[in-house]
Amino acid sequence: MGHAPHDSDDSPPDAHEEPETQPPSRSPTDWSAWTATLRDVTPYLDLGWRLMGAAAGPPVIGYAVDAGLDTSPWGLLLGGGIGLLGAGVQLVRLKDEFTRTPPSAPDR
Repeated sequence: MGHAPHDSDDSPPDAHEEPETQPPSRSPTDWSAWTATLRDVTPYLDLGWRLMGAAAGPPVIGYAVDAGLDTSPWGLLLGGGIGLLGAGVQLVRLKDEFTRTPPSAPDR
């Protein structure tokens, strides 16, 4: 009465399991979708750095010129104006770049 239920099969439970198989190795063609996606996303990855460099670079240079030549605040103001113009030019270039169809897009 105090016996545990007994299977009719005396083999260990994992004997009926199928052996693990290794996943098939990837062929070079499996990476084509990944590389196409990466190629399409790449322009967006440095968007912030390009805008920051165009807008903040000239005022920083103007501040350094002010510190060296003791012309405060003219270098900073001139650098700020150049930075605003540079950011505007950069935005126009980015708009033109992003409105083109990507090279990996199919022709219609």
